Amino acid sequence: MNSRIQADLHIHTRRFSGCSNIDPIEALHRAKSLGLKVVAFTEHGIRWPDDEIERLLRYSGIKDLVIIPGQEVACYSERGNFQGEFLVFGYHESLGSNKSAQTLIKLVHSEGGVVIAAHPYKKNKTGEGFFGCGNTMTELEIDGLEVEHPSYDDESRSLAFHAMSVCNLAGLGCSDAHELNDIGACRTVFETEIDSVNSLVTSIHLKRLGAVNCRKTCRVVDRRP
Repeated sequence: MNSRIQADLHIHTRRFSGCSNIDPIEALHRAKSLGLKVVAFTEHGIRWPDDEIERLLRYSGIKDLVIIPGQEVACYSERGNFQGEFLVFGYHESLGSNKSAQTLIKLVHSEGGVVIAAHPYKKNKTGEGFFGCGNTMTELEIDGLEVEHPSYDDESRSLAFHAMSVCNLAGLGCSDAHELNDIGACRTVFETEIDSVNSLVTSIHLKRLGAVNCRKTCRVVDRRP
């Protein structure tokens, strides 16, 4: 695992996500201490401005850490039904949370970006259904899904890996961190350098990556052709 590029591509900070307790500077120091090479700030419907990311890196004094500006978008059908949440990389503007999944995917793909199903098999607290898109992802032209997520039990994990295989999608591991100590709990590992949004998008398209759950004795599951 250490010979490849480790990334946590799903982190919320209190700068733009009111549900998070994570200070952005502390997030960078935590990521660095864990050996992560890439982190993505994925606030709810908000993309970090590039100039703010540059200032954040300068202020932190941290070197050799790439910050990817992503976002997590909640989607609703035209009838107002919840369709799940999706990570977006490679779209230049904040997307909010008032679009259908189909509209979101069309917009992001038109800019050359990727759409990842966030925690599609995270079970609702009621025990019925998922706080994610679940099996409806087969009807959507997404590029990948989180196959390792801290909320998953064995059944959720099994469903996620099955969907990854059947739909031929990239399988990512992400922490969905809202607390500092959650950063890096689940990770994506890449075989090639990730130094920009473009290289991240390319690696996801090629599926040259693996998913890691560091709370399951660092189990690594490759998703390689």
